[in-house]
Amino acid sequence: MRQKSIGEVLRAARESRGWNFADLQRMTKIQAKYLQALEYNDFEFIPDKTYTRSFLQRYAEVLELDAAVLLDAYDQNSLVMYYEAGEEVELQSELRRSYKVKKKKTSYLPLIYLLLASTFILCFVTYIVYSRVQNQARITGTSTSYSVVSQSSSTIMEESETSTSTSSSTTPSSSSQVSGVSLVTSGGGSDLAVAVKGAKGPVTVTLAVSNVTSWVSLTDSEIAGGFTLSTENPTVSATLPAGTSTATLVLGVVRGVDITIAGQKLDTSALTNQSGNVILTIEQ
Repeated sequence: MRQKSIGEVLRAARESRGWNFADLQRMTKIQAKYLQALEYNDFEFIPDKTYTRSFLQRYAEVLELDAAVLLDAYDQNSLVMYYEAGEEVELQSELRRSYKVKKKKTSYLPLIYLLLASTFILCFVTYIVYSRVQNQARITGTSTSYSVVSQSSSTIMEESETSTSTSSSTTPSSSSQVSGVSLVTSGGGSDLAVAVKGAKGPVTVTLAVSNVTSWVSLTDSEIAGGFTLSTENPTVSATLPAGTSTATLVLGVVRGVDITIAGQKLDTSALTNQSGNVILTIEQ
């Protein structure tokens, strides 16, 4: 028998399901920066102890862990006991919600356990498939909700030929097309889907603030673990490696954060919630 910290138990349960902080933020309605603080055992980052207990209980319930065990470890400032290989049944009896079943003298009991386990696995797989289908549908959206941020180079050329008097006004649009990248957005509320079209090689994402503080993270980049933008640290850049097809940008605070993707400024006016997620799809 060994011991783990509360954060290690939460992280292991989350990673075993293949979830990231953006997924859990949607399910728990808790900002990603507080979920990450729980996994790093940085309970003092959360401003109030009552909130800490509430967040910890909600996080444990979503991960199907026994919240009472984790709350007791938090109150006692102690570690959570777990077992080595071969003792998984005892570990599940402590962390997962379960009830004791008295052994009955019948030969059908193992069969019942097998049927229950099969049912649970089937339900879990169905839930995962449904969640992915819904997420893909939300990203795709409807064509009428798309808004093209940048103009095509052919349109700029036509405008230049029709009127020489407007050539100076079209210069900024022309320079924004040097990279040949355009951004197409859809969605709103707390989730904004962005299709990055024409990107070649690595894609650089730059975030900047002037007078707000916001925790941010970008999967598959240098700030995947999170970064806090503030007046002391007003800007940060992260690079998505070549070949990356999707990535999720999490914003603890939306208003006041400027986002530039591959040299193109992103319009985030559709994100109306305090925090939000920008789901990037890179089409090279």
